[in-house]
Amino acid sequence: MAERILIVEDEPEFAGLLELWIGRAGYEPVVAPTGNDALRRFYETHPDLVILDVALPGLDGWQVTERIREFSRVPIILVTARSSEADKIRGLKLGADDYITKPLSFPELVARVEAALRRASTPTPDRPRRLQHRDLVIDLDDHRARLKGEDVRLTPTEFRLLAYLVEHAGQLVAHRQVLAAVWGSGYDADVHLLRMTIRNLRLKLEAIAPGGSYIATEYGLGYRLTGPG
Repeated sequence: MAERILIVEDEPEFAGLLELWIGRAGYEPVVAPTGNDALRRFYETHPDLVILDVALPGLDGWQVTERIREFSRVPIILVTARSSEADKIRGLKLGADDYITKPLSFPELVARVEAALRRASTPTPDRPRRLQHRDLVIDLDDHRARLKGEDVRLTPTEFRLLAYLVEHAGQLVAHRQVLAAVWGSGYDADVHLLRMTIRNLRLKLEAIAPGGSYIATEYGLGYRLTGPG
């Protein structure tokens, strides 16, 4: 059975092109023209991934992302004409897994869809189900992170990134290594995306443990989870 992709786009011509390319790639496209329609179609069709335009009439893409993240970890790819770093950071903080800017390459979008679905479905049978470093605990079964006994509210991508860092605590993990493990092989050059996600992750950890300094930057190389295990 083909995986279902919810396309949320208010421009009919562009929505038609997205639907065509997604269908040709072997997926089942479902189209919603507004944010409210998107939420209704999400409840009705239970998609495997959402392609979401930010600039929607009424309920915009930011709000739709926030609403979906209240109850689902389904991958969300934002499509936006806004290329500023602030907008990209906002999308990632709200829970989007990826973003792509207009004008876009449809083959690239399909490749990002494939990568996001692969990340969401890849099992990790040999991985310990509970990871711990200092007072940071990662429960892979419940998909929960706790710091000093307090839940850390993370997006799915932030959770995968933190789990990867905890699993390799004390080791220097290179940019390309982290990108390939957390986002997939097609992202191994997207260091900017990694930096923005690390920034958001640090802010969330700092909010619970000010001055904790859990993630160290090795400039030009990568990152390292600091302190004794």
